[in-house]
Amino acid sequence: MLDERPAAYFSHSYDVLDRRVTDFFLEALSERFALAVDPRSATLSTMHLELMMRRTACFVAVVTRRENQPQYRCSPFAVHEYGMAVLANRPRLVIPEINIPARHFIGADLARPFNRNRLAAYRMPLEALDELVARAREHADEVDRPLGAAALMLPPTREYAEAAPELRRLISQAGWQVENISEALLRDEVDAAGAATLLDRYDFVLLDVLDPRTPTWVLPFLQARGVPTVRLVCHRADDHAARQLPRLAVSHALQASSAVNRHAIWWSDMDGLLPELSREIGRLQMPRLQFAGLEEARRYVWSLGRDQGPVFLSSAQGDNDLAQLIAKELDLRNVEHFHYLFNSDLPRGKAWEHRLLAKVGECRIFVPLVSRHYLSSTWCRKEMDIALELSGQRRMRVLPYFLDHGAGASVPIQGTSIMHLDDTARVRRVVDDVDRALTDLTDRRHRPRIEVTVSGGRMAPDVDVVVLATGPTEYAAAARTLRDPSPVVGTAEHPNRFGWLGGTVARPQGSGYQLVLCRAGADGGREALRAAVEAFGPEHVVLLGTASAVVPADVVVADRICGFHRFSVDSSFVPSLDRDYPTDPGVAASAEGLPSVVRGTLAVGDEVVHGPQAPAFAPVLEAWPDAVAVGVLSVDTVEQLEDFRTYGRISHFSAVAGVAPPGAEDAVREAATERAFAVVSRLVSAHWPRPPRTDAADEGASGVAAAAD
Repeated sequence: MLDERPAAYFSHSYDVLDRRVTDFFLEALSERFALAVDPRSATLSTMHLELMMRRTACFVAVVTRRENQPQYRCSPFAVHEYGMAVLANRPRLVIPEINIPARHFIGADLARPFNRNRLAAYRMPLEALDELVARAREHADEVDRPLGAAALMLPPTREYAEAAPELRRLISQAGWQVENISEALLRDEVDAAGAATLLDRYDFVLLDVLDPRTPTWVLPFLQARGVPTVRLVCHRADDHAARQLPRLAVSHALQASSAVNRHAIWWSDMDGLLPELSREIGRLQMPRLQFAGLEEARRYVWSLGRDQGPVFLSSAQGDNDLAQLIAKELDLRNVEHFHYLFNSDLPRGKAWEHRLLAKVGECRIFVPLVSRHYLSSTWCRKEMDIALELSGQRRMRVLPYFLDHGAGASVPIQGTSIMHLDDTARVRRVVDDVDRALTDLTDRRHRPRIEVTVSGGRMAPDVDVVVLATGPTEYAAAARTLRDPSPVVGTAEHPNRFGWLGGTVARPQGSGYQLVLCRAGADGGREALRAAVEAFGPEHVVLLGTASAVVPADVVVADRICGFHRFSVDSSFVPSLDRDYPTDPGVAASAEGLPSVVRGTLAVGDEVVHGPQAPAFAPVLEAWPDAVAVGVLSVDTVEQLEDFRTYGRISHFSAVAGVAPPGAEDAVREAATERAFAVVSRLVSAHWPRPPRTDAADEGASGVAAAAD
């Protein structure tokens, strides 16, 4: 019976290349477990993972090999998820691919490794699965329970005293009872048993992990008890000292696979704290996505290779019940989507209405639920007008659904009436149509054409590297340096709005690497980046620009990208300690020893720094002592790259900058960019950590090109 299956957190690969492998294990797993997954999301939350582990009875992982991860040889995020299961004290079974180090999964039952090229001969570990079922039943009573209480463990500072009422309101509105346990845990008579009795009652705890008044034993105790923890750090505007999280608050695997800022919420004012905490609470509220059976699990797995959108779900207030059901199903199928109420990253308390309309233009598909409520809503009609304009430019697909009689008369585009269907059928129809539309968008026949030949006179089947030039001057210099440049012929779905140029980078043996150069737009590169990744599906993205040197160098290759900001024009620059992103370690390591090239941390901010040695910049250099250069680059663009990498849309990213003085003339910056692009070409040609896709397809490997065909 379905209800007798224990709930298992299913750790799996998000990579399109691994769908066949994951699907192979689904039947045996679905027969024994109610599989729950953490689908890809624009926001990664370690606290949400902790809660999911607490609400499942066991952990089972199919771990595939990653050649581009020299330390782990698998996805570091899979290792991080395993660590969450260890902290939650859940029974664990790991099914690894061959040649994955067992040291990452100490304490787990390890099944016999599988060879993806010989899956038909693999003997399924049925005895180990049955044993895991038996052990999981011991935790069955811990899985499903109503929302309970959340605890505040906050220091008695002015900042937290001012923040506490808003924190209580935010958590209470989400459905939790809120209790302050700060004084209770500071009492001398509290021992380990008393602390466990107290803390085990809570669904999660809010904790400032760096305040000296927080007892040092609290965080490790919470982790040992498996209590999810929202970690806060109050970083005051006048506090410029470099501050590090406690070792037990940091996951090395998460550092290797994702953004370091996901370990804690660093805040200095309410405008910074409330949006971040709102996102965390929203993620904590999400129920685990648990598959009813094999068919649903397979539908999810095979959706992983599809274009993610994003999809804009537009509804009026009177139809939000249906919109919520559709949003949940889009979540289940891993479709990136936006809805102003159920899946929104818009900051509250600001001019969000205008940002809402801008969100329409960032999406690929617009899905309006048209009804009498919709037609009477001013904002819904504005959203529709923008979508129709973009549709006329062939930059967006509009899929209208009519909920009332006569609703379609006011929409000048063909739609689908679903008013005769019940809610279940309505949801299925809308989401199936969106799924098909996104599959069409990923069809290689609809992608832009690159009129560049490779060895033997054949067309290059796929793009290996996208180079995003961070400014028009940098783009012009790179375009002149690009070998055999050829304009990209855009398509209706992917118009060439960012100066796409195709080219190749030769290498000593085999075919060359296929490269596409593009320029950043006015938003700092986010839209250009999204358009290039959706159009070409590259393995790797390289940020190309100029920077001011902290140490002597002609070119800088970043091994990390760290952000900084400025509170006001007259104040010092401040390190954004929550924005610290690792780049591809293989590419960064390959830069060692190249003439006049320095490898290290690249500090980036949206504002020009007139001399990194200026006193106003000292706090940033104190926080990032390994910084070798300072660049002007949207940190939001780097964060978007990190999200793309975390969720498998690219394999990795790098940053290469030519050194030019602050405020240098265009000719100087162009020369610096030409030097940087020459380093990019040399790295790709001689030191790139993975072969060209053309070679992978020729050798019969399971490459993206082969999968697309």
